[in-house]
Amino acid sequence: MTDLDLLEARLLADASAIFNRAQNSRRFLVFDIEYLYDREGQHRADRHAADPRKIACDQAADRVSSANENDKLEVKWPFHRIGCISAMTLAVVPTSGIAVESFETWSRPEMTESDVVRGFASFVEASGEAMPVTWGGEFKDIPALLAVAMREGLALPSSLSGGHWQHARLDLSDQLRSKAKAPHLNEYSHAQGLPAKLMAPWELGEAAERGKWTAIREHCECDVTVTAMLLARWLLATGIIRANRAAIDTRIADAVAAARPYRPALLQARSGFVSAPVAKAA
Repeated sequence: MTDLDLLEARLLADASAIFNRAQNSRRFLVFDIEYLYDREGQHRADRHAADPRKIACDQAADRVSSANENDKLEVKWPFHRIGCISAMTLAVVPTSGIAVESFETWSRPEMTESDVVRGFASFVEASGEAMPVTWGGEFKDIPALLAVAMREGLALPSSLSGGHWQHARLDLSDQLRSKAKAPHLNEYSHAQGLPAKLMAPWELGEAAERGKWTAIREHCECDVTVTAMLLARWLLATGIIRANRAAIDTRIADAVAAARPYRPALLQARSGFVSAPVAKAA
């Protein structure tokens, strides 16, 4: 057996274990994170690792095009500072398939990065055995949470701090794509006929740097809502829950509309899914 065969067997075993845990789980915790770029920190790291023979040339280039420096600098994920976290807990119920239990958001500027992570960690802890669910979270959100916890001396719940094969945690992007190329949440939601992201990726970073945190919170909550809808559809497709798909979409959209009546862009994005009584009330 080759190394690739062993890797494939390991991945298949991991996927099977996650699926089995999802089948047995009765509660889920969907979350999403948005970021602010630490460009100065990335610049320091790049300078420290730079070839000293090229520094003089780089400095000359900086003087010529310093106005465009931020546009050219690639800020890698360790320098992505958490600015907003939104989370929703859902419960599997026999009569209607799934129900939204709670919907919370922690964000700058009212809170520091440490406060945001601490508030979210407390929420996860209080949610008990609810399975954390993300879209691509294993690639960035989970490492970013760990980085903040290490930097600030915080203790994360075990469902966030351990490897996904050790704890009940579901990355929907991995689960739904199997061996296909990973799609963006925006792409997959469009293909499913669901509301898409409120802002493009390049707009998000710009909005955070300009301090537009109301828009960032609204975008984060939109991502959580879409991911919750995709989770419900996956639970239906795998037979874990049994209900009408359109009714499930409406139930989640109604819960969001009731919890966030002051989010106009979010409500507009959900307008095709909210029930008539809730839409009228909003």
